[in-house]
Amino acid sequence: MDVFEAIRTTRAMRRLDASRPVARADLLEVLEAASKAPSGGNAQPVEWIVVRDPELRRRLGEIYRVEAHRTLPAYEERARSDPAVARMLRSALHLADHLGEAPVLLIPCAPAGQVRVEGSVYPAIQNLMLAARALGLGTTLTSMHRGNEQAVKDVLGVPDEIRTFAIIPLGYPLGRWGEARRRPVGETTHWDGWGRRGQGD
Repeated sequence: MDVFEAIRTTRAMRRLDASRPVARADLLEVLEAASKAPSGGNAQPVEWIVVRDPELRRRLGEIYRVEAHRTLPAYEERARSDPAVARMLRSALHLADHLGEAPVLLIPCAPAGQVRVEGSVYPAIQNLMLAARALGLGTTLTSMHRGNEQAVKDVLGVPDEIRTFAIIPLGYPLGRWGEARRRPVGETTHWDGWGRRGQGD
């Protein structure tokens, strides 16, 4: 798949086919892609927990469900007047109730308190998500579990000095691939200083 097509069509896939497993070879492929991401000072601090065990996924899904149902009501007022927000909220609520059913949960980890470690974590996540798209696998990035991160760490035996940055469900999507709606680049770009629009001619 062309890299630009992958970038354009990698969107949040919150509905995944629970009955269709992900091949180990594909898991290794997306993890290898993640390992090639930029890393400050080539420190390579990112490590991954791959959760395939059904009971562990169920327990993580329950923790996530509680945190998501605590967080998502904040969108309800906007959802009443904005159809796009309403669609997102419905999709997010579905994920809240079904995260533990995803065939695989991927959890990127890195040392807690390490300065600017996010600069290595999030490029790795993006590489992983693009590689998944190239293989026809859906993903979405969510971090709502961090409202009760210790519970997640307890389930997985993660030591105190390690931070979990996200939970990424991985599987074959039930939705359709397509480009997510985004603001036009002309509205979000400033040329040679803030407020300088239309200078890219």
